[in-house]
Order: sequence, then C-alpha cells, then structure tokens
Amino acid sequence: MASRSPKSNNLERRIIALSGVMILLSFFLLAQATGKFAGSLFAKEAQKAEKESFYEFSNLFAEVYQDIKDKYVEEVDDRKLFEAAIDGMFRALDPHSQFLDPDSLSMLEKDTEGEFSGIGIHIVMDESGALAVIAPMPGTPAAEAGLLPWDRIVEIEGESTEGIDIVAAVKKLTGPEGSKVTITVFREGEPELLYFTITRRHIKVDSVYTRIAEGGIMLMRLARFSEETSADLRRALEDAKSKGVRGLIIDLRNNTGGLLKEAINVSDLFLHKGQVIVSTKGRLESQNREYTAANEPIGSWPMLILINRGSASASEIFAGAMRDHGRARLVGPKGERTFGKGSVQTIDPLEHSLERDERGNLLPAALRLTTARYYTPNGTAIDNKDPEKRGLAPDLEVELTREHQFELTRRGMLLGEVNLVEPGKAKNGDAGNENGAEPKEDAEKEEPFVDLQLQFAIDEMKRMLDSGANATADVAKAAPAETEPLPVAAAN
Repeated sequence: MASRSPKSNNLERRIIALSGVMILLSFFLLAQATGKFAGSLFAKEAQKAEKESFYEFSNLFAEVYQDIKDKYVEEVDDRKLFEAAIDGMFRALDPHSQFLDPDSLSMLEKDTEGEFSGIGIHIVMDESGALAVIAPMPGTPAAEAGLLPWDRIVEIEGESTEGIDIVAAVKKLTGPEGSKVTITVFREGEPELLYFTITRRHIKVDSVYTRIAEGGIMLMRLARFSEETSADLRRALEDAKSKGVRGLIIDLRNNTGGLLKEAINVSDLFLHKGQVIVSTKGRLESQNREYTAANEPIGSWPMLILINRGSASASEIFAGAMRDHGRARLVGPKGERTFGKGSVQTIDPLEHSLERDERGNLLPAALRLTTARYYTPNGTAIDNKDPEKRGLAPDLEVELTREHQFELTRRGMLLGEVNLVEPGKAKNGDAGNENGAEPKEDAEKEEPFVDLQLQFAIDEMKRMLDSGANATADVAKAAPAETEPLPVAAAN
C-alpha cells in the first residue's frame, strides 16, 4: 500500500475541515431561511435533558418515599408525605406561589368575592420566612383587636408558625362565625410578645365607599380590587358628575390588592384610550403583555391618592398608572413606601387532586404560580430588589406617629368597609372588648379623632381648587421615575 506525503495529508485535512465548515454553514443558512431548524434541535435536546432529569429525580424520590414507608419508626400516612413533598417544591419559589387544595381554592374564590368568615387580615410570608400581616381590613375583628401592618404572627393557638405556609395559616385563622382564635404577635419596638384572642365574624367587604366633603370634594375608599370594583366605581363616578364634584381623593390605604383585571378596569376609568396602564414581563412570550386603556375617561377631576405600606399589588398598579400619566399625586406617611408586591399570580386548575368527594370523584385543586412581574407605565419595577426602592414613595408626605396609625386602623380608616365612622363618634365595640381594645370610661365623650393624612389631602385639594391649578400639570412635575427602568430582557 502506497504511503502519502505529509503535504498530501495536510491538504486532505484542510479539505475535510473546509467541507465540515461548509456543511455547518449550509445548516446555518438553512436554519436562517426556515427559522426552525436550530430552534427545533435545541428544543429537542432541552426536552431530552429535562426528561432525563425528571426520571433521575423521580427515581430518587420513589426510593426515599419507599424507605420512609418501610423503615420510619412510626407508620406514615401517604397523603401527608405527598402534601409535604408538594409543599417543599413551593418553598423553593416565592411566597406568593402555592398549591391550592380544595379548601384553599374555595377560600380564595370567596376572598375575591369579598365575603368570608374570619378575623379580617391579609398575610404573607416575609423575606425572613415569618408570617407577616400586610394589613388588617379596617372595621374587622383584627383591626378592632389592634393588629397592625408588619406584625409578625409567631404562634396560632399556641403552636409555632415557624415553617408554616400561607395555606395552612389561612386555615388556622379562618373558621365559623363566633368561634375564637388566639394568636401571638411580635411587633417591632415592643419589649414583649403581644397576645390577642379574636372572635371570628362573617365579613362582607364592599369594594367602594364614598362621602362628599365640603368644597365639592368626593372621598372615595377602594377597599379591595374584587369582581365588582370597577362597576361599583363607575357608578360612583357617574354620581360624582351628577352632583358637581370638583375633586377626588381616593383612599388606597391598607388595600392589599386583588384581581389584576380589576386594577386595569379601574385605571381605564381615568385614562385616555391607548394610554399604558401596566406591562407584565415573564419567562413565556404569552406573559409579556402591555395593558392599555380601552376607553376615554369618565371625568377629568384633579385627584390625590392616599397610600401607606399596607397598599399592595393591584393598589400599586393603579396608583403607579395614575402618577405616571400625571393624573394624581400620592399622599403617604413620611418615610413610608407602599408594600412593593409587583408580581402576577396565575391560577392553573389541576386534573388531579389529593382529595375525593363521597362518590369518589376528585375534588378541584389548583396551582397559584407567579408567572410574571409588572411595571408601571414609565418602567418602574414595583418589587425592586433593593428594599429602599421597593414599592412606591409618596409625592406628598405627612408626619404621622405610630399611635395615630394604630388608632386609625382600629377605627376603620373613617371610610371603613364595615362602618362609616365620623370624627368624634365612637364605633360599636370601642368601649372595650375581648379582642384587646382598651376600655374607655365614656366612649361617647371621647375626643374627636382626626385622620391627619386624609385631612392633609383635603386641605391640599382645596388649595389646588382655589388656585385653579391644572392638576395634571402639577402632578406631572412630581412624578419622577424612582426605580430602575424596565429591563430589555424578560424578568424571571
């Protein structure tokens, strides 16, 4: 067999290498032309890797499960093991994602309807993993008992809440009307733990409350963003037009949010057609959306919006949209920002469940998953990673003591969901009750209580109306972008 010279070998290698490059280039050009080839190859490889990972981990899970079943010192219920495994998956995610068993799904549906039996608080797992109160609903047993935003619930019925999830906590706190629940609270600045025994009530939370103050100023409290909020608010705004209202003060304090679509629908009542309300960014293309106003505004009143650190989620979407478009200024306690809950949760029904009815049919279960984050029209990220930039800061600040805010929450915000409380008039139950309210010798003679934040807003609105200032122009000057701009890549 004849041997080849080194020169021939080098030439052959170059030809082979060049051929390989040409083949790869051809594939590249073909992929560019069709837009599918490279993507499908990568997708197939990714799917293959995911499948291999899944089987690898599921085999491990099955082995651990069987060992526990066979060897653990006590017999363990299958359902408890699977519930714990599911719970463990969600602990690796954010505090707003959760598995909804049939009871939890039913409670969530009732909550968005605005009617349930319990003590009336919104809770969340904070960054440290503690069970924290976002805000008590004004006028509810929790507010009357004296619970405050950012209280940490460390025990429920004497059992530690360490490691508890939101679903389990809600189950423990809700219950039949007239029943009682005892909770232990850590409050920053207090030397000792606080104890509350609270009687559950049937709570019906309407979404919109209104009152007309002197000078033609309409005070509007949005208690939550539930199914009927935009329809209720539309009727209230039409009523404002018929009564010759000159300015609006919208109270979002301790409004912890609700439905994204209602935040959009409410914003639509105040913005011009085509103006951006909010944008969402997620991992999937379908989650990258921009929501715009579909109609013309009902009116052009000058507006002020009351906020505090209990204002969250849908409240922040609405407040951010109004400020970014120069429709309103935000009035809040000095040094206090809104809660900073800027993520979108999607409820995905499941085909399977851990529970069955008496006939053996699977009861409905679902996943509540964070699928996107949202941004105000100028690109402000509400849940900024920097705690000092998280949430929305007020444009106008009011000096308020903690004691004043405590009393305001207990009384029902003066435009409360349960009772409309006028300054100087005692609310039922203020004379002392088992829920922790301090007894008063004569509740009817107590000193008039003035909501300082609301009064500041009324005085500011009067100034605006008397000066004839263009509210839109005034607000636009006070609406700087205060957090990082909307990133080009989708937020994960």
